[in-house]
Amino acid sequence: MKELNKYSILFALFGFLGFKELNGDPLGLLYFAFFGQLSHIWWNKLGDYEDERLIYNKHRAASISFKIGFVLAVVSSVLINIYIVDVLTLYRMQVLILALTFALSVNLWAFLTYKFDTGN
Repeated sequence: MKELNKYSILFALFGFLGFKELNGDPLGLLYFAFFGQLSHIWWNKLGDYEDERLIYNKHRAASISFKIGFVLAVVSSVLINIYIVDVLTLYRMQVLILALTFALSVNLWAFLTYKFDTGN
C-alpha cells in the first residue's frame, strides 16, 4: 500500500490535460482537480503510523483548509458572476473555480496536517 501512495503523485500529471481543454469542452477543465494529488508529497512525509495526535491534526487542518476553499469558491463565483454576462463563459469559469479550489483545499489540508504534526 505504501508503494501505491508513493507513486500516486504521478496522477497529478493528468492536471496538465486541463490546459488542453481551455478552449475545448468545459467539463475538460475538471482535469485541473488532479493537481490535488500533489498532496501525497505531504502525506508520505508523515509516514504510515497514525495516532490520536495525527487524527486531531488532520481534523483541525481539514476544517481550516476546506473553510478557506469554500470561501474562495463563493467569493470568486460571486465576483465572476458580476463581471461576466456570457452564459457559456460563466459556466466554464465556474467549472474552473470548482476544480482549482478543490485541488487547493486538498493540498492545503495535507500541508497543514504536516505542519501541525511536525510542530513547525
